[in-house]
Amino acid sequence: MKKINIYKIISVLAFAVLLFILTLPQTFNVNRKQKTEECIKNMKDIYGAIENYMAEREEDFTGTTRDLLRMNYLKKTYECPENGVGDKYYMHGDFETGEIIVTCPNQEKFKDHVLPESAKD
Repeated sequence: MKKINIYKIISVLAFAVLLFILTLPQTFNVNRKQKTEECIKNMKDIYGAIENYMAEREEDFTGTTRDLLRMNYLKKTYECPENGVGDKYYMHGDFETGEIIVTCPNQEKFKDHVLPESAKD
């Protein structure tokens, strides 16, 4: 007959608490709102950089955040924080119409990753 000592009980309890802590953010979407806000902020920064590019150069913008970084319109490149590395934003600017499009690559999966109209003014 095996004896259950206090160390085994503490180990099992610590493991259960650790699992609870690790699953808590996914269960209650604690980080979800923060990631959405960060994604929208990224898109606003990109929008502003494209706006400055078109105003200064008087031409359409077709490129990436890396291009804007090289030309000193951005201080860093941006990726959607939801899925991580490789999630590049889609962007285009039409100088003639003044239309600028910045879209999250994860917009189909995360419907709230949309640049609000108020950010475009």
